[in-house]
Amino acid sequence: DMILLDDNFASIVTGVEEGRLIFDNLKKSIAYTLTSNIPEISPFLLFILADVPLPLGTVTILCIDLGTDMVPAISMAYEQAESDIMKRQPRNPFTDKLVNERLISMAYGQIGMIQASAGFFVYFVIMAENGFLPGRLFGIRRSWDSQAVNDLEDSYGQEWTYADRKIQI
Repeated sequence: DMILLDDNFASIVTGVEEGRLIFDNLKKSIAYTLTSNIPEISPFLLFILADVPLPLGTVTILCIDLGTDMVPAISMAYEQAESDIMKRQPRNPFTDKLVNERLISMAYGQIGMIQASAGFFVYFVIMAENGFLPGRLFGIRRSWDSQAVNDLEDSYGQEWTYADRKIQI
């Protein structure tokens, strides 16, 4: 429904354009925000299932969410309209939703997986640079997190104390 405050036809066109712009920008913000869920939850899944040292802590994820996700997502709400916004057909309120299957599959299935893969690649490269090759990481979580273990051996035979593991890596 639309309530007009004047009898000018241009007000209707402006109102429809603003509504389409708000819908498009909300959809962009939601898509951007959803893409970070997979790369943020997958380190915990790897931590639990593969028994590797925790790649991202909860405070780190909170900093990522508040520091790098929210500001760009909010800025997308203020994007300018695309040039063809008024040339499009009116959207169907029953089929065209803010969050639909296509958006979920793009955000989680494609973009989220690419981001998670890139994050794991960086994690394994950094751990390998510090002596823990990927094959050595699987199954060492309990030893890694134990303060009692001060002789954890890396892939090259170097022993790591608890303090060394927490400071250097």
